[in-house]
Amino acid sequence: MNGTALITALLVVALASVAAAAMLKQQHLDIRRAGNVFNADQAGLYTQSAEAWVIQVLLRDKRDTKTDSLADSWATLREPIDIEDGKIQVQVEDLQGRFNLNNLLDKAGKPSKDERERFQRLLGLLELDTDLVFPILDWIDSDINASFPGGAEDNEYLRLEPAHRTANAPFVSSSELLQVKGIGSADYERLKPYVTALPGQVEININTASAVILAASIQGMDLAEAEALVEARPEEGYADVSTFRSTQALNGRTVKGISVSSDYFSIKVDVSLDRHQSSVGAVVNRTAGTTSGGSGQLRVLRRSRAEL
Repeated sequence: MNGTALITALLVVALASVAAAAMLKQQHLDIRRAGNVFNADQAGLYTQSAEAWVIQVLLRDKRDTKTDSLADSWATLREPIDIEDGKIQVQVEDLQGRFNLNNLLDKAGKPSKDERERFQRLLGLLELDTDLVFPILDWIDSDINASFPGGAEDNEYLRLEPAHRTANAPFVSSSELLQVKGIGSADYERLKPYVTALPGQVEININTASAVILAASIQGMDLAEAEALVEARPEEGYADVSTFRSTQALNGRTVKGISVSSDYFSIKVDVSLDRHQSSVGAVVNRTAGTTSGGSGQLRVLRRSRAEL
């Protein structure tokens, strides 16, 4: 009888121990889950705050300076910002240091010869087929006539699997290039750092453009000359276009569609908090102020978020 009672007591203790262990495990999971939710919310708030801070930096820069260069405050936001249990990384890029794909059509919606030739020089510098410009033109123009040589309209794309049509509208994102005839992922990755998709006709900022973009923009200039031009560029950038055009390095070459200031930027914010990561990317349009002494206005054209 005593043996039975002892066994019963041991079973009760064992069951209670198992139940307690299960409760402790569940409690631990609940605490961890609550912590993850808290970290996700906190990281998201850090991301929003950092983006709002960068926007103010850009607006203050518009108020204080007439030019944009790689020495400006927005361009030097490279060092990670330490926060409790994590870091904030901010990166701002002047998108007018790239070639705007929508420049291929002029204001009347017709192919621009100057911009087409500029883009073809860019393709050549990147060792890509210069005739790729023609299916790209067909992708954004409004007609149904394929360009020559190598153009492509709906009849080409409707035979594909899956079938699709040309956009017949300006690029919204440069990633649309992946849908254009003849452009594979390797081609796109090569082009990606040098192209953008901005509304309307946008000038290239000579103070922020890379040597590749400058070589493509200046007819008759090779990459070595463009690299030397970048090396000789004033730290604060050129004060105006005429000063740039008078530089010896240009050797009398004409260059169109350039500026020393910018209206379009990309903002990227990455937040690492404990084991959580939050990222936001935005393309913004900065315009001049509407009142005397105004620091300008900023409009977000598109935004993407990622939470891990």
